[in-house]
Amino acid sequence: MISWRQIHWPRPLSMAGSVGLLTRLASDDRRGAVVWEARAEAGRVRYLLGAETADVLEIESLLAPLIPGVVVTDLKRPRSEVARCGRVQIRQRSLALALDGSEQMVTALLAALASATATDDVLVVQVVLGAALAPEIITAATEDPTMPLWRKLFYGPQPASAEVRSRMRGKCDQFRFRAVVRIGASAATPLRRRLLVSRVLAAFCQLQSGGTRVRLVPDRPDAIDNASAPLWLPLRLTPAEALAFAAWPQGEAELPGLPAAHPKPVPPPVCYHPPAERVFATSTAPGTSQPIGIAIGDACRHTHILGPTGTGKSTLLLHLIKADLAAGRSVVLIDPKRDLAMDTLALMPPQRHRDVVVIDPMLHHPVGINPLATTPERRPLVADSLLALFRGLFPSAFGPRTSDVLHASLLTLMHAPDATIVQLPQLLTDPGFRRSLTKRITDPVGLGSFWAQWEALSPAQQGQAIGPVMSRLRQFVLRPGLRAVLDQPRPRFQLSQVFRTPTVLIVTLNKGLLGEQSAALLGSLVVSQLWQLSLAQAALPPEARRPVSLFLDEAQNFLKLNADLGEALEQSRSLKVAWHLAHQFRRQMPPELMASIDANARNKIAFTLDTADAASLAKDGALAPEDFAQLGPYEIYASLLSRGQQTGWFSGRTLPPPKQCASPAAIIAESQARYGRVTDEPLAPHSEPVNQRKDMDDEPFGRTDLEAS
Repeated sequence: MISWRQIHWPRPLSMAGSVGLLTRLASDDRRGAVVWEARAEAGRVRYLLGAETADVLEIESLLAPLIPGVVVTDLKRPRSEVARCGRVQIRQRSLALALDGSEQMVTALLAALASATATDDVLVVQVVLGAALAPEIITAATEDPTMPLWRKLFYGPQPASAEVRSRMRGKCDQFRFRAVVRIGASAATPLRRRLLVSRVLAAFCQLQSGGTRVRLVPDRPDAIDNASAPLWLPLRLTPAEALAFAAWPQGEAELPGLPAAHPKPVPPPVCYHPPAERVFATSTAPGTSQPIGIAIGDACRHTHILGPTGTGKSTLLLHLIKADLAAGRSVVLIDPKRDLAMDTLALMPPQRHRDVVVIDPMLHHPVGINPLATTPERRPLVADSLLALFRGLFPSAFGPRTSDVLHASLLTLMHAPDATIVQLPQLLTDPGFRRSLTKRITDPVGLGSFWAQWEALSPAQQGQAIGPVMSRLRQFVLRPGLRAVLDQPRPRFQLSQVFRTPTVLIVTLNKGLLGEQSAALLGSLVVSQLWQLSLAQAALPPEARRPVSLFLDEAQNFLKLNADLGEALEQSRSLKVAWHLAHQFRRQMPPELMASIDANARNKIAFTLDTADAASLAKDGALAPEDFAQLGPYEIYASLLSRGQQTGWFSGRTLPPPKQCASPAAIIAESQARYGRVTDEPLAPHSEPVNQRKDMDDEPFGRTDLEAS
């Protein structure tokens, strides 16, 4: 009994591999008949393989090594019967057919098959490959096969000419098949059936060479339905000739009736093990429907998500976030557009509502942060981090003098109780406020020396040193929403809570209302603080470190660290911090930053890409730029880490958006009530001289031993 499989050929199909496969079959005299079909219904062509079960299994084992990328599946739908059948005859079957234009012939053949578009149309090309024929020797005495029968009767057989012998050698000096080729059709009318069959025959006729002719003789329709191999197989076909009749795709151009060559469907490799959680997509290669996800252990090697707006990045992020919420992990989301933040809140399971902290400068009682509130031993590190952040945000405003001034100013503010970063412009421009902080400095060599030199400068010289950066720093004060978040000396929420207890921190930064630079500033402050706090996790034993998932949408706006990003990502792995960096184009990142992400983000997910990004990701040769560029909405290529092994690129489609189950407004209100400001007025006493506040009495400050070192 014949067993049937559907074959999904890769594009472009290797001709060397295809001919190699058929040559291997042609040299095997132990196998039974092998049937190859190209079936067209509704304008789409599918390829089938039929043989005895043992032979099918043997051919499947040959396909993978000879034709990488081929996929074999069970039939998705049964083979339809045909109402008309014809069998191909070739006159002078011992002469080679014309294969120079086989690519054009196959294109015409597929076009003929794809013309079966009507509801009742079925059009089939069936090639039955029977017994193997070994190569033959052509000698000078070989009989001329082109000699007409009447000449043989009158003059007897004659030896073939040198030209005919040459053409015979082209066919007979290689392994061949005894074969039969059939064309079958079904349609609503006999005229339609004849038309469909004649189109296929016309394509076959392109194989005719001098002395050969291709024609069709009637056959029984059940011969195709049963895929029967007659006792006498009339044709003698080389592997290359059988390949042309079977209509296997050739060339790299788009072909009628077949799926587009790009994007190329790629199945997950054998080394990929779908995780039980954090699933965000399903594989799309034929015969596969595996869930695609990133286990939290592999996620700690970080994830890079690339794709323009509208391709599906947010939906993917929502599935990862939802899984982390369900697992009780700490999650940090920084969203510059607010939509993703609201969708995340709408996913919040009831048991996580109390864990949510929403930082939104546009809220009436926002949750605050104070980057200057730190322990004495960490002040130099925090100052360096903030200085690197400002330099990254305002590179054109920074020179050596500006860096020196800001560094001293940050250290000075950090020694003052209840100081906030919003006071930085006041420190630099208000002599009375500045003297209230500096007159009691006990480090004459460090900060004391700096401020003595600063006071010796004229106002014009001071303005020249800080003028470029002051216009940027004033946005702390001039934007009420930003000031309300940053001007809280003792905020009710501490970022360190993310690493101590399961916390869901959502920072929503509406660039349209807050301003692009202000949004980048606040987001970068949060990321910078989280990075510094994550380093403190190194003091804990590995089993005591809580996994934290950090999601940055439009990540290029917030990666202003005082450390090399590659080093930060590498350290984060052991600290169990999983970075998820999403953005639209590679050129949004500085080259050095992009190189660090390429090297250290081991999980890579690409949506539809523009020409430049597609070319960059295709450099490894596994996929073509056209594959990345022609992905549809929500279609992806992913190269993931699975149990420590890199999978290479494979294709998938993201899951539909997860269902919403909560009210964002109610969760935001609960977060404000628990952590938000209790007054509309700034809490840092700008108008009151700092040296008159009771809580500052008797606290000298200057450079610590750590700073001096």
